[in-house]
Amino acid sequence: MQFSKTFRLFQAFVVLAGSGLAAAEPQTIRIGVIGPLSVKSSEDMGLSIIGGAKVFQSDINMSGGVMGQQIELVIRDDQAKPEIGVAMAKELVEKEKVVAVVGFANTGVALPAAKVLQESKVPVVVSGATGASVTKTFMPPAYPVSYVFRTSASDALQPIVILNDAIDRRKLDKIALLHDESPYGQFGRQSVLAELERRKIKPVAVESFKVGEGDMKAQMQRVKESGANVIVVYCLGADAVTVVKTAEKEGLKLPMVGPWTLSQQTFIDKAGSSAEGVRTSVTFIENELSSVKNQFAVNYRKINSVSRIPSAVAAAQTYDALRLISLAIFQAGSTEGPKIQAALENLAHSTTSTVVSRYARPFTPSDHEAITENMIVLGEIRKAQVTYAYKEDASSAGIMRTKAPAK
Repeated sequence: MQFSKTFRLFQAFVVLAGSGLAAAEPQTIRIGVIGPLSVKSSEDMGLSIIGGAKVFQSDINMSGGVMGQQIELVIRDDQAKPEIGVAMAKELVEKEKVVAVVGFANTGVALPAAKVLQESKVPVVVSGATGASVTKTFMPPAYPVSYVFRTSASDALQPIVILNDAIDRRKLDKIALLHDESPYGQFGRQSVLAELERRKIKPVAVESFKVGEGDMKAQMQRVKESGANVIVVYCLGADAVTVVKTAEKEGLKLPMVGPWTLSQQTFIDKAGSSAEGVRTSVTFIENELSSVKNQFAVNYRKINSVSRIPSAVAAAQTYDALRLISLAIFQAGSTEGPKIQAALENLAHSTTSTVVSRYARPFTPSDHEAITENMIVLGEIRKAQVTYAYKEDASSAGIMRTKAPAK
């Protein structure tokens, strides 16, 4: 009997000690990562958002995490559908209790999902979607405090870089604009036309097409008849394949330039030789000479077991988004949404291990865009790789392009 009583006391001691040890163990900091993982038209971006996040997780956790806590990624597939994006955002907030979210590749998904996060006071750093309205929608006076930030290049900026190349540097001013009818393509169209209007230039042709449209012969015939000397494309990579192949089939040999979606693996692989010479506005090129950028690419390929990054831009921008969030958590000394938001708007220290840029106060209460025009360069597809379109950009690749200090 005495032995039995002693054994029960020992068991109780072990349970109590075990529970004490468990309580002492640091909890993880949970961050949501959302992207389209199962839709061919957007898969490159989604996989790269997740892949870039995994590189960050490996780096930060090997260095001790944040505030002594490991970073845990809670990954969700939005399927490039607005209603799924909204459902996933709600799940991350209500069920998974994440402290922040990064990702979103599609503007049409980012807008309604970001509204969920905004109203839940959970900071989100959009690292893929580029529609100009993504951040503007949530800024004052619409909301007194915005929880929506971005590390991707807004479509208010990309058309400027695209037209600087076509008009100013290559003297091609007979613009034919081809865009898809998705929210992304429509927002892109608006931004390109606004920039052309600012320059007092009228496009010679504006043609639209449905996402997934297989026959663009009619649009190409009208472009040919317009006398265009350059084509500006605004669509996802999969549809850009149809654009370049149809142009080639119709004997329309014109320079072509478009946004960052043309830098993605799907477009390059499926377009094949038709993609040669196509230019694209990007914030990151996988084969950069910079040691930090090159190391990121090497780590990405190793951690994700791939030979190429499907969307190098999305991967790098997601890595940077997570770096900025982790810095904000550290500065705030808290994982509370309002405190992380306030720290993001007032980061006191410059970053030293980001990929696209060295950020010194990337956000302010009136500016939630980390990327500025000078951080965007023109890439050109040569031999199935994205390279620098201009030698001077390649020569300065090791110099981090940074945002001008806030006034």
